[in-house]
Amino acid sequence: MVQERSERTRGRLVEAGAALFDRRGYAGATLGEIAATAGVTKGALYFHFASKEELARAVSARAERLLRSACTEVRASSPLQGLIDAGYWLVDALGADPVIRAAFRLGREDAGWQVSPTTASLTTAGPAFAGMRGFHSVWAGVVRDLLAGARRAGELRDRSGGLGPETLVVTAACGLEVVFVDGCPADERARRVGALWDWLLPCLVPPGTAGGYRTRPPARQPA
Repeated sequence: MVQERSERTRGRLVEAGAALFDRRGYAGATLGEIAATAGVTKGALYFHFASKEELARAVSARAERLLRSACTEVRASSPLQGLIDAGYWLVDALGADPVIRAAFRLGREDAGWQVSPTTASLTTAGPAFAGMRGFHSVWAGVVRDLLAGARRAGELRDRSGGLGPETLVVTAACGLEVVFVDGCPADERARRVGALWDWLLPCLVPPGTAGGYRTRPPARQPA
């Protein structure tokens, strides 16, 4: 019972931290405001998180878990279809989930804490994108892995080796956050993501095969 209560309090603090990091950024969010938003004392906050830096890491770690869980649950027919669907998940999350928005903002602000022994898993984009930090690196790594799976599955053109296709797709996918982070109606998000893939697919897949991929949003699964 005590452990459950403690976990609920920690969860509220992460959610409150995400909401304030999203709205005010790392520097603008104060621990006092975060504690008040979570409905706990500042002492309770320090019981769970020794510093704002530690709380920011927890927000980024939750965002990574959400992303990886979403990619695991995507019921796609192929790695390339999974990549398309992951993009739809991301733009929906940017519209609805402050944890995802906060993780991206923390990465953009580069507070200097993202690369550390406790957040090593958050820098997975690979050597081609070594300059990326935080959640940008996590998302780029997911895109890179799905694209590599598509290459192994023979979904890409023979000439789609090397860094060109990877750079193009990762850059376009990471750009989704820039386009949609400030809000966009759901139907407009879907229209733009679909238009992006309608343009990208013929550049990536063998001639005549682009029609085999769904570039519209995936059907929503029952909760």
